[in-house]
Amino acid sequence: DLPIAVSLLCAMGRIQMDKIKDTLVIGELGLDGEVKKVRGILPIVNMARKNGIKTCIIPKDNEKEGRIFSDIEIVSFGFLKELIEYFDVNQPMNKTVNQGMFNRTLNFSEEEKNDEDFLQIMGQESVKRALEVAVAGWHNILMIGPPGVGKSMLAARIPTIMPRMNREEQLEISGIQSICGLLEEDGLVGRRPFSAPHHSTTTAALIGGGRIPRPGEITIAHKGVLFLDELPEFQPNVLDALRQPLEEKVVKIHRMGGSYIFPADCLLVAAMNPCRCGYYPDRNKCNCSENDIQHYRSRISGPLMDRMDMEIQVCAVEPEKLNTTGTVSSKEMRERIEQAIAIQKDRQGDKYNSQLNLEEIRKYCVLGKDASDFMREAYEKFELSMRGYYKIIKMARTIADLEAEDTIGILQLSEAIAYRISGKDLSGM
Repeated sequence: DLPIAVSLLCAMGRIQMDKIKDTLVIGELGLDGEVKKVRGILPIVNMARKNGIKTCIIPKDNEKEGRIFSDIEIVSFGFLKELIEYFDVNQPMNKTVNQGMFNRTLNFSEEEKNDEDFLQIMGQESVKRALEVAVAGWHNILMIGPPGVGKSMLAARIPTIMPRMNREEQLEISGIQSICGLLEEDGLVGRRPFSAPHHSTTTAALIGGGRIPRPGEITIAHKGVLFLDELPEFQPNVLDALRQPLEEKVVKIHRMGGSYIFPADCLLVAAMNPCRCGYYPDRNKCNCSENDIQHYRSRISGPLMDRMDMEIQVCAVEPEKLNTTGTVSSKEMRERIEQAIAIQKDRQGDKYNSQLNLEEIRKYCVLGKDASDFMREAYEKFELSMRGYYKIIKMARTIADLEAEDTIGILQLSEAIAYRISGKDLSGM
């Protein structure tokens, strides 16, 4: 509405055209002339500066978000009459200098101020190790365990061990948050996103869509974590809609008016109970029949399960650890993860290990004779799919990177198989 109003004012002679030269006008108008807040100011201003626009006129309530950049002038108004007075042909314009925030150094100490840390998790050391591997290689992970063992608490702390964002990632994530109306008033996002939609969510809410397509939860979680708790409770068609975005890292929506592509490069973390009551295989608590258990798990399709790189069991904490704290902090875990990611970048560029294609696997994940024989036996014994076979090798590459090892050995492969073939006996390997 505001650009239309400014155009009419120019046509009426109230505003001189040369006063709004190279100016982008953004805003909605209320019936009382109020300039209302709009979504997506951050990416709009960013695109304007890239296209040579000198000034942006935006709503007053979007001012902090618009002033993130220092190389473009931002003028904000709360009411249309203020804009008219500002551009009055009989008054000199009072230009202000925009003190942008984007060029300042991100204060990571502020980012780390949160109430969540892996030190607060009692026991579960094997699960923490698995999560460390998942984040270091960007491997999707499924946690299976009875109610109350800490699956949700573990998932909520994953952003605290993810690598710090660079400038490009910070701006990209902040732009998505701005479009979705989730950006905090303080400006740029300082922590990777964590999105946890309820299991009653729809396909459009999870993936994106609508008459005028808007991003879904998987895009809101871009460069962060998408956490699906109580995985079998989601509608099967909703879960199956994840298959394409998980592979391609983007969401493609086609409408008669055009095609839309939303980024969707997130780490998928899911949690579920082993059965509907949650206590299988403890038959002292679980009364579910084998058919009930099979029906419960069958709500998750085989193709989607195959796209989960890791499947781990989360058990109840041992009694002797109930009054203890964790042994490793989130800060220590993140330092190890960042070192492993640095190794990956030196070797293969910006790709995480989980994103390697077949040609890159053969180049960067070379197995010696003993390791090759070991994997051949595992392929036959566990009836692995080709996707599963290569996911194990990529996980082993991540484990080796965490240990700063150049070669992938049987120990790394064994650990990777344990994450892929959860609950099966590996003693015969």
